Amino acid sequence: LAAGSSSGIVNTYEMASWDGLSAGTLGEIRPPSRKAIMNLSTKTTTLRFNADSQILLMASQPKKEAMRMVHVASSNVFQNWPTSKTPLHYVSAADFSPSSNCVAIGNDRGKVLLYRLKHY
Repeated sequence: LAAGSSSGIVNTYEMASWDGLSAGTLGEIRPPSRKAIMNLSTKTTTLRFNADSQILLMASQPKKEAMRMVHVASSNVFQNWPTSKTPLHYVSAADFSPSSNCVAIGNDRGKVLLYRLKHY
């Protein structure tokens, strides 16, 4: 599970760690965060896992070129893509193909950019 914030911080959680947590008076639970990822500086507007949940895509529409991909198991953010030359513009939507070999990224210019992920 992943949750984004208005400050751009994305927290990831292990669902197995929720077992045995007691609910508060309003029925809420407060599981511990697995990792806080601080690679976005404006509000998180898009979070998508690929089909096997190995990669998390996170983006922030208010900031130009603000999209990152994370290897979930290691919590490593891929630093080599997207690059400063990747024409993302303001990311408004994104998703992975069912086989995870492609990622589609929609932007404010009305374009959908399709990229092949070579390791899938």
